[in-house]
This record gives sequence, structure tokens and C-alpha cells, in this order.
Amino acid sequence: MTAYSIPALLLPAFSGRPVILRAADPSELRGVLEVGSPERVAFAQLTDLNADLTPLEGWAEGLALDLVMTDPVAEHPLLYRHARMLACLPMRVSVPWVPGLARATKLAVSLGFGVRLTGHQPVPEAVAEAQQALDTFLHNPTVDQPVEPFHGMLIALVHERPVRLWSLMERDPAEIRVLDERGMELPDQGPACTSAFRDGLVAAGAECRGCEWLAWCEGYFKWPDTDFACSGIRRLLGDLRAAATELRGGLDTLHEQPEIPSHER
Repeated sequence: MTAYSIPALLLPAFSGRPVILRAADPSELRGVLEVGSPERVAFAQLTDLNADLTPLEGWAEGLALDLVMTDPVAEHPLLYRHARMLACLPMRVSVPWVPGLARATKLAVSLGFGVRLTGHQPVPEAVAEAQQALDTFLHNPTVDQPVEPFHGMLIALVHERPVRLWSLMERDPAEIRVLDERGMELPDQGPACTSAFRDGLVAAGAECRGCEWLAWCEGYFKWPDTDFACSGIRRLLGDLRAAATELRGGLDTLHEQPEIPSHER
């Protein structure tokens, strides 16, 4: 069922539909949920990291909260003030795929937040920082929270099952539709149909033709500029695949170990 990402004040108009609530003020979230139907809320997004989460303390336990960054360089220190709420609220940080993401991701996971990278078509500097974030996720033994889309893709690669980047990045309009304050769909959220967009790219002779990641990506990084060069992205995904291959080999070796009889343990 399609979920609707809506400003929190629109909740009463979406009876019976799964929703994602957006608000800059935690008090606004509390106000609408006290009179609304919280069981329909997939999660809530806080769009102002300067906001005080105190209104949710001791009240919204279990409500999943997504802290939405717009400028990771300026905003990543604000995560310290919100970390204390991790004891009662499952929280993640949505970090835009722009320069500054590596430091923001490293701090977020060190504090115990999950992370989701957001956006399309990163500049080369941001791709390089995404590589640093991937290295942190893969090799820092203290990291115990997912960093998407790396986490979802790693699991899929280990088990040799395809997964769709549009879904992992929560940008498929067939799954999530983003509405404004008037209840109108925001423009330029993505192609109306991701599979049709993928097929159009292949038919037009884009570099997607023959790309080993096409079934996973479906042209995600070709939106909105179909001339975007994906070489840096492919290197990043190749490193992720290498890590998955190594992990799968380790798991296979572990499963091949002979079982020790109980009397010898």
C-alpha cells in the first residue's frame, strides 16, 4: 500500500492510509498524534534539527523518528543534543548525499543513530565521501546501526537476492508519495514509473545498457539528468559487492566446520 509523506497537520485528512508525518516542531507532532491515529504512522520526520525533542520525552516511546539534515557540515554537531532520546525513541538520521556526509555519518553511527543517505546525482566529492562512509560501515567494529543503502544492498548481495535502490532510498513514488501543505504532490520527486524510466534509458542507449547494476538501480542515479556519469557510483557498488563476497565466503566456511560432539564441548 502506498504511504503518504505529509505535513503533520494534514493527518486528519488521511484516515485509513499509512502516513509519514513531517514537522519542524516536535510539539506539532505530539499535538496531532494525541488526537489522531498513531497506529497509521510509519514514522515521523523532524525537519529542523535545532528543535527541542523534550515534548516527545516520556510520551512517544516507540515512535520512529527520522532527523532530516539539509546541511551536514553545519548540522552534524546538533546530533549530540538528540542522542539522549535514543533510549526511548528509535531514531535515524537522513543525510543528504552532499559534501560533509562522511563526517555526519561517522558521528551519527558513533552516537547510535541509523543513517539513510538521501538524494540523487552526487558530485564527485560527495561520492568520495560516500566511500568513506561505506568504509566506516563495513570496517568500524563499533558500528551496530544500519547505513542505507549500504546495509540493504549488502544483505541482498550476501544472499544473492536483488533489491531495488528506489525502494532502499525511499524514493519510489509507487511506494511513497510526498505531498505539500495543500495535499498536492510535490514535483520532481522521481519518475512516475521507475521501470518505465529504466526501460527508456536502455532504449535511448544510456550507459545503463549492459550495466551489471541495472536490475538493482533501475536508473536511480540517472534522475533527473540522464547524462549523469555513474563511474564513481559503480566503483562504490563494486566495493560493496567485494565486501559481500568476502562475507559470504566467511559464512560458507563457518557452515562447513564440523559440529563438535556435545560431550567434547
